[in-house]
Amino acid sequence: MKRREKGTGCLYRRGKVWWMKYYDSRGRARQESTRKTSKSDAQAVLNKALGKKAEGTEDDPNLKAIKIDQLAEDFLRDYRINGKKSIDDVEARWELHLKPFFGGMKASNVSSQQLARYVDQRQQEGAANATVNRELAALKRMFNIGQQSTPPKVMRVPRFPHLAENNVRTGFLEDGQYDKLVEGAEVWFRALVACGRSYGWRVQELLSMRVSQLGTLDLRT
Repeated sequence: MKRREKGTGCLYRRGKVWWMKYYDSRGRARQESTRKTSKSDAQAVLNKALGKKAEGTEDDPNLKAIKIDQLAEDFLRDYRINGKKSIDDVEARWELHLKPFFGGMKASNVSSQQLARYVDQRQQEGAANATVNRELAALKRMFNIGQQSTPPKVMRVPRFPHLAENNVRTGFLEDGQYDKLVEGAEVWFRALVACGRSYGWRVQELLSMRVSQLGTLDLRT
């Protein structure tokens, strides 16, 4: 009898239906019905499952339930643990822009189309390409951390676009200029100037913010 090659899985019958058994990328044995009564058709189903395993795109009920919010939590924790100075900036990008769009979305559902819709929305809001690139970089980092965790929380990282940047910024406020600008101003104006100065956002981005979002930011100057 010819010995079955390791990693190829196997087929067996339960009544008239063929079932398959193989080991997934985490080393767990999986036994599933192929829903086929023909052995050749069942073998095709098994081959497809093994192909997905090799490509890192296999179906996993646990991974399908992972949401972007969970990846964001790990991402922000990584920044805090490593004492990265840009923690305030990435928290703001998540709370103000990424979370309203991707929050509650399953990581497995993030596709190139979803990313393109996000880019389009942010550009319609007046965000510069450089700003959108930083936001996408934060989201990509969330996926990378999820993929590298043990056990993995995502099996694939979507292909992220990178927009051309031609928006060199000038004219940042010095301390004296800032003090004169906000002296005697109302709270809402001070908040806008503080956000623009701290995070380098443009006027269109600042005006698209909501009052409720200001509570998520550290506006100390």
